[in-house]
Amino acid sequence: MATSKAAPKTASKPGKQVKDAARNSDSLGAEAYEWIVRAITTFAIPTNSQLSENKLAAQLSISRTPIREALKRLETEGLVRRDESGRFIVAMLTHKDVDDALDFLSICDSYIFSSAAKNISKKDADILTGCAKEMVVAGKNGDQAAWSKADTTFHELVMESANNPIVADAARMTRRRIQRFWARSAAAGKNLASCSQEHMDIASAITVHDGKKINAAVGEHIAHLRAHMHEIIDAAAPFLGGAQ
Repeated sequence: MATSKAAPKTASKPGKQVKDAARNSDSLGAEAYEWIVRAITTFAIPTNSQLSENKLAAQLSISRTPIREALKRLETEGLVRRDESGRFIVAMLTHKDVDDALDFLSICDSYIFSSAAKNISKKDADILTGCAKEMVVAGKNGDQAAWSKADTTFHELVMESANNPIVADAARMTRRRIQRFWARSAAAGKNLASCSQEHMDIASAITVHDGKKINAAVGEHIAHLRAHMHEIIDAAAPFLGGAQ
């Protein structure tokens, strides 16, 4: 007669079980989200790739539930979309996506940079200028990794100084959605120098608390980014079935 398998041992401390369950509920979805974001933005998972809940769950050693929560969140942010059969895939930007995102980012950045100018300390203003200078050097050397690191520090410092987490989160999400294509493109390599100078202009305007210069610099930067992104989409269209 076959014997049944022994039941798994239960934890000796019920409090620990409750704590672990709370951690699973509160953090596994967020951890899965951050992992998938990194994989998408670094192109470890390429554009238009299908995202399998089962494979991701196995890869991260968690259940499908937090994976599904993460994918739904990414869908609302535009990094992921569903195909005709309802499967999740990594989204490609269209021309309209670019225009919509940059229209919104222009509003966010104008507010964030203007708010930062009112609040930023002398120390942080010097750091901001230093980041812009690092971007100029990295741009001249064609070092996209160093440029991206300095760019991230630049924007995070500005958003911290602006002290509005809600607007900062919206701007961060929108910028990430666009820059995952821009930072890896041939167009980025050609335009790092001009983009770096635009960041120098923004840093200078923030340091002297000049709202008009801030808005002008943001407008110029967004206009150039818009043109670059449309070039990227046009270049990728033959390989991705066209862009709208």
